[in-house]
Amino acid sequence: MSSQILLSGGDKWYSYSGEVFGDVSAPATIPMITIDNTGLRDSVVQFQPYYGKRVSGGGGQNLGYQIKLDGVIIINSQSIYGTDDPVTNGSWQSLMIPRNSKLEVISLNTSGNNTQIRGCNITGYYL
Repeated sequence: MSSQILLSGGDKWYSYSGEVFGDVSAPATIPMITIDNTGLRDSVVQFQPYYGKRVSGGGGQNLGYQIKLDGVIIINSQSIYGTDDPVTNGSWQSLMIPRNSKLEVISLNTSGNNTQIRGCNITGYYL
């Protein structure tokens, strides 16, 4: 799932990518969540990137993520080999999102990890 789902109270929303992975021919990026319009009110958004066991142990073969707001990259992060930082597996991070924005979360890949599982969860709170 990658669409924006509004909760019954009308002041909160979420989007879950589910497990996403490619095959050996996967491109350098894989879209995980795309929300074309975040709604008529500004939001505080929390996102949680996650990934499964590394497929390749080679240097530079780690996943990363990119967050775009209206086509502009606002976060571009890829882990350093042998660490979980800056791709903080399972940690929640927060952003302010203006109303009527396009929000995209994209997985960054290298050739050695196309088949590695990854995903993202987003929760949003209207202000």
